[in-house]
Amino acid sequence: MEAPLKDLLQQIARLSETYANLADRLSQAAKQLQDSGFPPSDSLLQEISAYSRNFAEVQKKALELNKSALAPGEIASLKDIQNLVETATASAGKAGIRDAALKVLDRVLAIAHREQSDFAPLQSVHGRARELHRAISESAPTQLHSDAESLVGGKHPVAAVLALVEQQDKLDDEQWVILEETVSAAFGKQIAVAISRGKLTVSQMVKAAPAKVEPVFQAATEPKISTEPLPEVIIIPSGNAAPKQVTVAPQIQILESPATTAPMHEVIIVPSVEVPKSLQATGFGNIVFGAPREIQQVPVEGGLGLKVLAHIQGIGDRTFSAQEYAGTKGKGLRVEGFQINIEPQIPGLTVEYMAHVEGVGDTPWIGEGELAGFRGQAKRIEGFAVRLSGPQADKYDVFYTAHIQNIGDTNVSSNGEYCGTRGKGLRIEGIKVWIAPSASSQVATPVGLKVLAHIQGIGDRTFSDKEYAGTKAQGRRVEGFQIKIEPPVPGLNLQYMAHVEGVGDTAWIEEGELAGFRGKAKRIEGFAARLTGVKADNYDVFYTAHIQNVGDTPVGSNGQYCGTRGKGLRVEGMTVWVEAKG
Repeated sequence: MEAPLKDLLQQIARLSETYANLADRLSQAAKQLQDSGFPPSDSLLQEISAYSRNFAEVQKKALELNKSALAPGEIASLKDIQNLVETATASAGKAGIRDAALKVLDRVLAIAHREQSDFAPLQSVHGRARELHRAISESAPTQLHSDAESLVGGKHPVAAVLALVEQQDKLDDEQWVILEETVSAAFGKQIAVAISRGKLTVSQMVKAAPAKVEPVFQAATEPKISTEPLPEVIIIPSGNAAPKQVTVAPQIQILESPATTAPMHEVIIVPSVEVPKSLQATGFGNIVFGAPREIQQVPVEGGLGLKVLAHIQGIGDRTFSAQEYAGTKGKGLRVEGFQINIEPQIPGLTVEYMAHVEGVGDTPWIGEGELAGFRGQAKRIEGFAVRLSGPQADKYDVFYTAHIQNIGDTNVSSNGEYCGTRGKGLRIEGIKVWIAPSASSQVATPVGLKVLAHIQGIGDRTFSDKEYAGTKAQGRRVEGFQIKIEPPVPGLNLQYMAHVEGVGDTAWIEEGELAGFRGKAKRIEGFAARLTGVKADNYDVFYTAHIQNVGDTPVGSNGQYCGTRGKGLRVEGMTVWVEAKG
């Protein structure tokens, strides 16, 4: 559109250069004709005819390019045509900006969280993007929305989110800081942190194949939740792919990067087998009622039996045992009530619990077997706490965790500590509760670690405790790391921090989270680790590092800083382990 309009403006300019002179000559010819009857010259008549043809051509083009409903008679002068074309040219420029802004918003709406489909800060971004998309789409062609140019120029907070997600590796430190501050101010710090840790990605649109393929069967609509047994789905790899054995345990983060798997081609649906009610394990989408028997967590030695009832939105009452996840994940279903019993009973030992309920607040502490929360009132549980009472209470500890909307799994709480949120409107989607002999009455169990190091030019590599995680004599920096106690030890958690090039000291973060960055070429220059939880006093965490131009550091422990600051020296590897106190 822009090139034809430009050519048309040039034609109008050429006509504008001739009509003034032509008008003067016509005026003289008219006077001669009036005074003496002298006719206009043939050349003048030819020029008038040529001007009329050119005018009609320009008029026609202007009306066609503008798709105008105006009649030619309404565009009577060259000045009228020029105004019409200039308006169209301005509209074309605005249309280009408008289309570019809509493309930016389409990309923003394609951003997804790798782990949480209902990540609240991202939903806020999407909501703003949808509002802008609608407003810009509905704006008049001659009017440019006030935010369109800032979206195209990357200065709008919504566009800043897209730039951080799509161009992480291309931004320098100054650009990153400016964009991050813009995003944090508009949508909060939580989404900026999620972007920096690589949790957000732009979903790619997959074009359909040109050939039409008739499906062998139609996909069934998602069934309603019921007590009827569901069919099992067995996925068998095609004949040219060897079967791959995969074991996945809930609530355990696998720190390695996921490996590429062979494509799956055949799906066989066979009738289900009857599952004993005592197992209470049902797979349905992402709903988890407990864990299947073959992947149940190993019971805590000396742990007591519990019966945990959860009243779940849209499902009703379901009963679970100690250390069994009571609730759902990935379905957005709230826990509306729960009750806990020690089963079988232990003389001199009882359990009490409380809950923070939507619209009610904190309930009183209630005795075992009573419902905390409500049935039939659609009120979410937002937090809870559990404690032991009775003459035997000092011999045991009660532990519990929750899975919370937009947060995920919480750290392990114990002995009356509050677990959850208040005043944020976030639902608890599941809980896990168990009782174990107190630390004072137990011999400390060995603690294993899984250490992931993100290494320059290599990527993620996973190591165990006391194993050197990194390289030597290759000049490769460690750019990020994460540490996890594995298998989990009830009442014991790990935190760590890092000093990162261009960033400085990070906050203390929880086990399983990445300290540092992927894809930003920033070196780790130092770090520290510490233990938390009711059993932290029974253990020490130790660590060393191999540093550029320094070599191996002395052993640090329990929160001591290990490394350098302000010297520009990279950590090339680390060793971390936990030992019981002697």
